Amino acid sequence: MRIPVRGEAPAPAGHGPASPLPPMRDPTPPGPAAPTDACVRLDAPIVPQVRALGAGYDAWVHRSIRPKGSLRMFESDLLEAFSHIPWWLVLVVWVPVVLALGLLSVLWQGLSPGLALAWAAGGLLLWTLLEYVLHRWLFHWVPAGATGRQLHFLMHGIHHLDPWDGTRLVFPPVAGVIVALPIFGLLWLALPLAAAMAAMAGLLLGYIAYDMTHYHVHHRACRTRWGKFLKAWHLAHHHKHWDAMFGVSTPLWDLVFRTGRPVGPARAEGAPPGAAGTP
Repeated sequence: MRIPVRGEAPAPAGHGPASPLPPMRDPTPPGPAAPTDACVRLDAPIVPQVRALGAGYDAWVHRSIRPKGSLRMFESDLLEAFSHIPWWLVLVVWVPVVLALGLLSVLWQGLSPGLALAWAAGGLLLWTLLEYVLHRWLFHWVPAGATGRQLHFLMHGIHHLDPWDGTRLVFPPVAGVIVALPIFGLLWLALPLAAAMAAMAGLLLGYIAYDMTHYHVHHRACRTRWGKFLKAWHLAHHHKHWDAMFGVSTPLWDLVFRTGRPVGPARAEGAPPGAAGTP
């Protein structure tokens, strides 16, 4: 199956019709940055192919398609297997770490339970800011080179291309450890060890809440008013305002930095930043 990137010219007469694009909720004409000389086969490993997309990568990866199964990312079967992370693995890996850090800060380091809870609350608040910063400036970084496009696709592009793949949504534990260790090191530099451990427990608790919220709004029915609000907020980020509304577990920092729901008509899926489309 050959899937042309939006903007590709139709097949010449005598060569059969061009393959249709995957289903999109809000098909629009190509934006000015859409590539016209490259195509992506969705039945072949995608990571090697995104190198050729050029300036049109950002518009292409935010189309939000819904294929029948998981898109293949890698040629290697081993790498492909490791790219699928079940949601419950986050709980299996990180809940024991949170409990251990909290208990050790009290039982080993002698921090009072009240202070431990206070530092954990501070860590939880710090997580909400870190969630916003990572999502806005790392996950939505616009890469300029071929290798950058591959890295972005691995980090977050695959999730925006296919938001409905439940095994390509939560953060891989190995990558989580790589991110968590320097954060704990910085906390330890700034705080006594007991406080750093309690704060890290709160920060990781916030991360768990983020990943579980993220999975829930994509794959479960939200029954509370807060849950329905978060679901609507995050799905608007995917399908209308992917350069805004970066908070997932809370819109707090979007309000602080004024990156909430933009005023005016929504940009249609696949259109470049700043373009208006049909809401």
